[in-house]
Amino acid sequence: MVMMDAEFFAFEDLTWQTVPPPVRHPVPAAYVPDLEVGDEVTIGVPRRYFIDGQVLLRPERRLVEFPGDGELHESVAVCAPIHYWTWRVSQDRNPVMQWWPADYAWVYRDALPPEGTSVESEEASSNVEASSWLERVRLDADSPPVLRPVTARDAGALTGRALRSRNAAGEWFWFVGASEPLDVGGDICVRVVPQPHWWLHQVGYYPELQGKVRSLPLHRLFAYA
Repeated sequence: MVMMDAEFFAFEDLTWQTVPPPVRHPVPAAYVPDLEVGDEVTIGVPRRYFIDGQVLLRPERRLVEFPGDGELHESVAVCAPIHYWTWRVSQDRNPVMQWWPADYAWVYRDALPPEGTSVESEEASSNVEASSWLERVRLDADSPPVLRPVTARDAGALTGRALRSRNAAGEWFWFVGASEPLDVGGDICVRVVPQPHWWLHQVGYYPELQGKVRSLPLHRLFAYA
């Protein structure tokens, strides 16, 4: 009788690939003194709407009169991502920016797990199943919504969308979807690129960036809604 080594039947534990990322909460910029140039900011027009994905262009803050109410506000310098990333590669550009009240600006941060709970178990218990749209109806538009992870498979269109994936060490990385799901060697994947790559290609072709295009399995990608 031939005894088979137990390792012959062993398989790699891939559960880390499907652990959802943490919930994201908006924190008022007025309470975030350590904002750095390049950080993403959501700005809002009071009680009307929000603009996600703005980028902090300068570290300092100024007292600036906001046309919306004619009052002085401590303000942060923000610009559209396309202006920020083109400025990063060409410092002689003059990016279009505006001073926006910190009272009407927010920075999204990952939720912290309850004390005594490991990040791993907290993330694993997150509910990423689609819920009723009625649960997202809000009473007002005074602050941006809490963002919850959803599997990319259930997120709808992925091209141009911010996506998140994690490696075996548990580190989270941000990408932008550059394709819809496609068959790559028999696996269902999505082409993704770093954020700078995506925005720079809105204004030109950068051959040196092509090596940064990656194909990630669909099941490893998450979006937020």
